[in-house]
Amino acid sequence: MSTSRTFPKGLVITIIVALVAVSAIVVAFLQNASPYVTVAQAKQIQGDNLHLAGDILKETLKSDMKKGVITFDIRDEKGEVCTVVYKGMPPANMGEATKVVAIGGMKDGRFHSEKMLVKCPSKYEAEAKKV
Repeated sequence: MSTSRTFPKGLVITIIVALVAVSAIVVAFLQNASPYVTVAQAKQIQGDNLHLAGDILKETLKSDMKKGVITFDIRDEKGEVCTVVYKGMPPANMGEATKVVAIGGMKDGRFHSEKMLVKCPSKYEAEAKKV
């Protein structure tokens, strides 16, 4: 006596479509995920979606508003220094910024970025010290 079960075609198609959708979401997530790297790692890793975090060396900050380019040196957590070339509108608080996360990749020995996150000393930190 043989019992064979057949699944309805609609159920099989639904399962296949769900698996394809989940796979597409995972692939999209992995492509957009980008690691935080040090200067040394940025020099070794190919890609243009790396996050390079560090301190801005204020004395190196230069801007060319006609070209929309800002260049500055950044010191990472290991003390290594790299020049960042940022293209785009400068963040409003760039002048007060002490730390930065440049998002981009290495080209010709410089870190080229079109996205940047800046961290400024907060007025709230100063007020907290007074209390």
